[in-house]
Amino acid sequence: MLAFCVPERSRQSFRREGTMKSEEAPTLPSLRPKVLLSAEPPYVWPEPRFLAGQAEYTAHPPFESVVRTADLVAGVLVGVAEKTIRWLQTLVALPGPRRISLVVVLFPAGPTREDHLITLNTLQAQVIGPKQDLQIRLLPVSRAFGPDYETMILPPTLLQAHESDTGRTTLCIGSIGDSGRNAVCLASFNVVFRPDDALRDAWRRWFQYLFASAVPLTTETVHIPQLVPPQGDPAAAAMWKAYEESCRLPQPDQPARPKVDPQTGDVTVEADGTKVKPWDEGKTALDPLAQKLQQIYARGWLVTVDETTRIKPLAIPVKATLLGQQSERTLGTLTQKQSFSLQVLDEVGGKEVEKCRRVNDIMDLLTYLLSMGSHWLPEGAKTLFEKELETRNAKGLANLKAALGGDDVSQFVEKRKRKIQEDLDAMYSQLGQGKAVPADKLAAVFAEVQDRLTTALNSRITPRAVYNKIAPPDLTAKAPDESWTQPLSLLLRSARLMRESLTDAYFPRRLSGVSFKAPAFQAAMDIFGDAILNDADPRRARAELDELAKIEVSEGKPKEKCAAVWTIITGETKS
Repeated sequence: MLAFCVPERSRQSFRREGTMKSEEAPTLPSLRPKVLLSAEPPYVWPEPRFLAGQAEYTAHPPFESVVRTADLVAGVLVGVAEKTIRWLQTLVALPGPRRISLVVVLFPAGPTREDHLITLNTLQAQVIGPKQDLQIRLLPVSRAFGPDYETMILPPTLLQAHESDTGRTTLCIGSIGDSGRNAVCLASFNVVFRPDDALRDAWRRWFQYLFASAVPLTTETVHIPQLVPPQGDPAAAAMWKAYEESCRLPQPDQPARPKVDPQTGDVTVEADGTKVKPWDEGKTALDPLAQKLQQIYARGWLVTVDETTRIKPLAIPVKATLLGQQSERTLGTLTQKQSFSLQVLDEVGGKEVEKCRRVNDIMDLLTYLLSMGSHWLPEGAKTLFEKELETRNAKGLANLKAALGGDDVSQFVEKRKRKIQEDLDAMYSQLGQGKAVPADKLAAVFAEVQDRLTTALNSRITPRAVYNKIAPPDLTAKAPDESWTQPLSLLLRSARLMRESLTDAYFPRRLSGVSFKAPAFQAAMDIFGDAILNDADPRRARAELDELAKIEVSEGKPKEKCAAVWTIITGETKS
């Protein structure tokens, strides 16, 4: 069976009779856009408001910004042509480290030509160095012909972008070719989301196998045959055109379209004018606030302190038995406990080191408390949090060395030995055990002091943090009231923090001594784009703090309270 033609003219694919070129994809309504659509994962594009001509994206494709900021980019590209080449040329020219691994899918009579592959191969050869890498491999696929049909199995366009400094990964999967830059049609479907670690790892293995199976792009593999589709039968084209017309409602020149809510993007009316009956009966729907909360939860972590990564307190516990005492004594329902601690460093030095051991203040400052013990750290605040931990660790180590008089622990212990022994003997005497602590017990105390200080000099003063993603609660229309309790806490705390930063005269003290300034703090903690920061009016902020207090103690349902707080955050109502 003759499936393709080899053209006589270079790169001139001719049109099948009665059909359209790929550049002539169906056009969308030319209504003036009224809404600027968010490109914050997770999202599906193009969404109904775009298809209805009511809104637009800031870029095409919308995921362009997340790829530009990534240092690890991998993917599968279908229908590669000039737009992909221009995108890659721009991407590799950006400053900073970047590793790009791509599989280009080729198919007969596709838009990818030899000159495209030559350009990509040249670009690949130009990107060299320890911090820049571009590797492209090819995966040819074939059409399959049945007795009266043909089919082709093509993968979707796939791109995964990973930012090593933040640990953030974005996965883009869709039907639009040329790296997502081709024209959009009614059936186009693309999803952009942040996979969890398990899915990212599974994708990593899948892509690695595909990449290893594909052939490298070289000067030999660039020679793709220049094929075009065979000319069709005009009669067949007319039959298909008639079938298309029969599938439309009346008014073939201006086909009716479904109506879309310009605010929510929900389809409200069918193309024939009937009211939409949701296919899921509304069970899986999220209102606009729930959608926003989904995005916010995805941009943060539950953070906890890893106690094992910092030094033990330098107020060293002394076992009660070393002083001839029982650590615990019970008489009936009454229990007595005894404990002793030895302050090895002087009072000032000990306090300075202890300040750097503790991070409760910075946890309270840079996190939102969702519930007892559950601290949620916004994505933008993670850099500030890590910077402060490292700053405190360096300061704590410097304070420790200053208190010790250098790095020689043995010399320090020798200097303090007499004072420590005198204090232990005095306590031993007061407890009625004798004039002096026995030599073996005294040696045990000094051994503990030596070990504790030596370990401290070679360990972290300030602990490291552990970050865990948290899934948002069920916020669908059918969700129980209690599902909105945690989001209410997040909304209230965020709204209060932004307003207290403008009204509390003592608020600047919370930022004194930290490694970042107020503007960076405000930007990191403003997770909802709070309208109060646009005019920074203290009087309005105080009035809204009063309103927030009323909302919190009101008798309404948590979801209703969330909506009320949201109107204050967005500035839709002003006190």
